[in-house]
Amino acid sequence: MTSHPGFHRIKFNEVTLGQRFYDPISAEYFVKLSDTMGAMVTGAGDGTVPDEFEPDDIVGIDL
Repeated sequence: MTSHPGFHRIKFNEVTLGQRFYDPISAEYFVKLSDTMGAMVTGAGDGTVPDEFEPDDIVGIDL
């Protein structure tokens, strides 16, 4: 993930349940659903289709 002034880099396992985060791979925002799943809430996502994340995946949270 490139440095972005509005993001703080964090591992997926540090994101709290229900927290919105940015995935640099898809360049979209997700909401954490469980220890391994998030759901896209921007772009084509409506928050209903889960996507798997690894605990050590680096994601971004808004500052």
